[in-house]
Amino acid sequence: MPRLVRPTRLSTVDQLIVGVLVLYLFVFVFELALVMPCGGWEHLEGCDSSSAEAARAAWQGYYDIDPYWGAMPDWYANVMNAQDYVYNPFWALALFMFLTGRQDTPWFRTAMIGVASATMTTSLLVFATQFAHPDVTAFMKIALLQVNGPWVLGPLLFIHRMHRSRVDLA
Repeated sequence: MPRLVRPTRLSTVDQLIVGVLVLYLFVFVFELALVMPCGGWEHLEGCDSSSAEAARAAWQGYYDIDPYWGAMPDWYANVMNAQDYVYNPFWALALFMFLTGRQDTPWFRTAMIGVASATMTTSLLVFATQFAHPDVTAFMKIALLQVNGPWVLGPLLFIHRMHRSRVDLA
């Protein structure tokens, strides 16, 4: 069984990355609480189970600022499915790798750069469509940047960290 590294032994950047990964996984759990009772993101709009209503109440602030969240068009459901089936499980693996001191393993660095790039790309796509929506006000744009910004800034940090790895590849 791998030994956990004391978080204080990690570099400052790695400690920040661990914090971002914990945030991502926390949000993942809340997303699952919202979507699981409904049977998928594409069924979110018509879902009326009691557990879905409770989760929807917890997400109400986001429903108020994201014009696509409640309606969940097919393209948005596909982005969310990619996030829940690919990106978020990878963040759990990434947290394990950092906490066991294996974050500089070459295969992991490559995977981290790939998943971070995909996360950032899909997040920017969602930002672009949200900002172009005619009903989105300046306040909503600022709120969306504050809430969703970590899904662009986090991957930028991950890519920067993986490119400056201390591993000698020769």
